[in-house]
Amino acid sequence: MTTASRTSVERIVVGVDESVGARHALQWAFRESQLRGADVVAVLAWGYLDQHPVMGAGFDPDYDETDAMAALEHIVSRTLDETAETLVERRPVCELPAKALLHAAEDADLLVLGARGVGGFRGLLLGSVSQQCLHHATVPTVIVRSEAPGQGVVVGIDGSDGSHAALRWAVDEARRRDTSLTVVHAYAIAPFGLAPYSMTTTDTSIIAKAAEEVLDESIAKVDVEGLSVMRVTSAGGAASALVDLSESAELVVVGARGVGLLERMLLGSVATQVVHHASSPVAVVPPPAQ
Repeated sequence: MTTASRTSVERIVVGVDESVGARHALQWAFRESQLRGADVVAVLAWGYLDQHPVMGAGFDPDYDETDAMAALEHIVSRTLDETAETLVERRPVCELPAKALLHAAEDADLLVLGARGVGGFRGLLLGSVSQQCLHHATVPTVIVRSEAPGQGVVVGIDGSDGSHAALRWAVDEARRRDTSLTVVHAYAIAPFGLAPYSMTTTDTSIIAKAAEEVLDESIAKVDVEGLSVMRVTSAGGAASALVDLSESAELVVVGARGVGLLERMLLGSVATQVVHHASSPVAVVPPPAQ
């Protein structure tokens, strides 16, 4: 395959290990690849102290890349059917998991991760590897907690450049899936003119109207022709509104950062809450490059 033809094909990187979450992530990534006509690369990070024995054996002082590849083959083959598994590239990487995944995704179109891997504390809603990748990934990153039997793509917007990037990505995703798009803008009383509102009032009807305008202006900037678009404004927290809608959605999309007070945070509070608590897979879209 020539370099020119290779660069025209999208690439999805998915992190795998022996966890149930990683199996869901790999299944989701493969289905997404069929919608996009994309290649899938399954990455298994391993190390001398981070071994993946196929048959549950103990520590092996001679563990090497051949053993890691055997473990990766086993994970892929027991997760996907025979036809699907032949279409997945296997890549064992001797590196810390987050670093391996971030490096592999540098020139990818999408990074897909399970909510939790095999390490750490089982009670955590989101594993440390997924959190590190969300904070530092330069490509859209999808966190898959479980299967999503719902329908439709839901996206949260707040008028920021980051939310516009999320909306554009969500529009494309809804079109690929031939499904509906729900665009959500949550507002709260902002007596000091908190962005994206400029008025200083406690009149809820004025604030509600301003919220509708934010919603309409955002949607007007993207091409939604042919899509079934629902507009939702919510007088409450953005995260809670999106989490509620995730119960019946197949995918929720958020920007990595919005118009919150701490603009230099790597991952905004809304995105953090949604990836921790949403029922459906969540795509976190990074802000546009400066």
